[in-house]
Amino acid sequence: MSKAVRGKGRKQKISRRRFCGAGVAILSTGVLVPKSFGFSPTALGRGQQPGVPTLDDLSTDWLDCSQLAHMPSLHNFHEMGACAPDLVGVNFLPGGQLYRDSGPRWYIYNTLPLCQITVDGKSYESMSCRWTAYQSMRRAKVDELEIETTNRLVMEDTVVLWRVRFSNTGSIGKKHHVVFHVPGASNISNGPPEIRGTSEKWKMDAVYRFIDGPAMSSDGSHADWVLDVPAGASRELRFMMQVDEPGKPSTEAKAAIWFEAEWNRAKRIWEERWRAAFTPGNNFFSGNAPLLRTSDAEIREIYYRSVLTLLVLLRTNLWSDRTFITSGERAKGVVFYWDTSLFSTLFAMLEPEQMREQIKLFLEQDPHENAVIIFKTDRPSSPTAIKTLSGWDLRGYAANDLSIFRLTWSYLSVTQDRAFLDERIADQTVLQRLQTLATNWKKLLLQPSDKLADYGEAPNLLECVPTYIHKVPSFNAANVWMMRELANILEDKGDTVEARSLRDQANTMVGAVMTLYEPGKGVWASLHRDGTRVEMRHCYDFATVGRFMAPDLPADVRKEMVGFVQRELLTDKWMRAQSRLDVAAAASDRPDHGPMGAYDAWPAVTVDAMCSLGHWKEGVEFLKKTRAAIYEGVYAQAREFYGPGRRQPNPPVRIAQRGGCMRECTGGGAFAETIINTLFGFMPRLGGNLRLYDTNAPRGFLGELCNVRYGSSMYEIRASGVGLNLKKQI
Repeated sequence: MSKAVRGKGRKQKISRRRFCGAGVAILSTGVLVPKSFGFSPTALGRGQQPGVPTLDDLSTDWLDCSQLAHMPSLHNFHEMGACAPDLVGVNFLPGGQLYRDSGPRWYIYNTLPLCQITVDGKSYESMSCRWTAYQSMRRAKVDELEIETTNRLVMEDTVVLWRVRFSNTGSIGKKHHVVFHVPGASNISNGPPEIRGTSEKWKMDAVYRFIDGPAMSSDGSHADWVLDVPAGASRELRFMMQVDEPGKPSTEAKAAIWFEAEWNRAKRIWEERWRAAFTPGNNFFSGNAPLLRTSDAEIREIYYRSVLTLLVLLRTNLWSDRTFITSGERAKGVVFYWDTSLFSTLFAMLEPEQMREQIKLFLEQDPHENAVIIFKTDRPSSPTAIKTLSGWDLRGYAANDLSIFRLTWSYLSVTQDRAFLDERIADQTVLQRLQTLATNWKKLLLQPSDKLADYGEAPNLLECVPTYIHKVPSFNAANVWMMRELANILEDKGDTVEARSLRDQANTMVGAVMTLYEPGKGVWASLHRDGTRVEMRHCYDFATVGRFMAPDLPADVRKEMVGFVQRELLTDKWMRAQSRLDVAAAASDRPDHGPMGAYDAWPAVTVDAMCSLGHWKEGVEFLKKTRAAIYEGVYAQAREFYGPGRRQPNPPVRIAQRGGCMRECTGGGAFAETIINTLFGFMPRLGGNLRLYDTNAPRGFLGELCNVRYGSSMYEIRASGVGLNLKKQI
């Protein structure tokens, strides 16, 4: 659907009864503000939804660059930029794969030539930095001179904007010689001051234009200023970089008026889209995310940063105008099935129209062949899929069957779109494709007598854990869940015979999965092809078995599983994906799946499983603790423990860079998913009335989730000290 069509007729006045009605006060402006959930009326921005933090609220503090592995990023719904460690460099490669490999600390990027700046003959690294969704900031202090750089990307364009402020903190006025240059620059223009940098490798030109008139060198290689900065005062330089692209109009004549307009527009559009995400009937998304109101600062911040992660990685210039890419540094348009499935409920609520089309493309693929799908910018009828990666067999990711099934199931459950089941995907209906996904495990049996599927080698599973291979409990437990959920769908359509058969097969597989449990230890084993049984001490078995087979587990097994996680995985701020006591721990040291950190979704799904196993208090307490780990902005591919104390019980934690880990990743949507699905019990099924999960279990916090989409209706869910309460809004 085009943007023009999408916007027509969709704007509608939001009545007050669409918001949670209880516990609110009405200001003189008519804005509803909660009385009892710790929200200040003065914090409301123009048009801001009550209870929703502003983007400025979600800015980071000033962070010590010496303790970080990633500098701040820039996103504008088309592209990603990554600040370099110095004060002005911005890594930027529109349409390409931004990162190349890892240096000892910072990424070595594929990028256009970085601009450089010297002050009185010296260059300086950033001492501190700050991230906001619409801009990034860096600063350094040299004696009595403070230098602060702020960058924004022009909205949905390939233009980077800079404001560099020089502040004199001393008592005597000083002059500073500032020189700006670009490696390999040439071709001074006869018009406004500019420097052109050429990337032979990427066949792109980057044109730097200056708003605040510098003196230009005769060869066009640099610009310089002599800044007279009085005591206690500041001077500012503004400039921009535009990627020269064939057929794209230049911005050289726009100068200061254009610069200021685009600077302000970048923030305004970001704020508008952030507000739209929580507004029913908005003009941007085809749905909306639920509105959370709570006085619990930890739960509130975790939820909204999780949703913000998805907006950071939203792209409006791919095959559809609403695509959530997995990470910004990868080649343009790369979407992993697995990561996308981890926010499937939120996806179905926020953007059901595009989710439906994306699922159709996912269902066309062979899940045992591909790991990802790439959405092109020219919007073809079908995207190009990556077939295999070097060293992989033809099984693809072991998670693909589950991921595509879960995405489809969530879409059906949230939207109640029964007609989608009968839509054709190639030579099958959606329902038939679901049946294939739920029973694909039969293709992975090595022998007809086997009862457990073999999911291949390490690259097909956790990639870095050499012993997590072949017959693992995690994805076999997922097969149990898929068959049972498919049985419910078939029964709703009247096919009781096949539904009964699937439930019988699921029950048989439950018994087979239980043979992999290590009694008394709370952990599970993998069964290798040579018959070797290897004890696994990894969070993913806990998360999947705990979530998908909770009703099948005896009370002692539940208790032992949670005990293992608490003893060996959880820290005071984050968790280890793998126990340091695992036999393969020394050979598995990648931040996302090894013992020195965790993929950002793992804490969320671990909390989900802890609560599903009946340990609500422990699960919610741990969830709240993870707030301390998201001080760098939004959710990433992984967070790592670092420094000399990284092996201690409660080590420092940061966004990981080593091992090719990205600064942002949509897997972080799993936190909002856990808050919606588990803490507020919203686990809908296709057909029937909406029922909440475990309504009598106290959640450990007080709050309201409003504008919760189920079919064509909206609901409010309230969490109290005695459980959950559901009320229909419209």
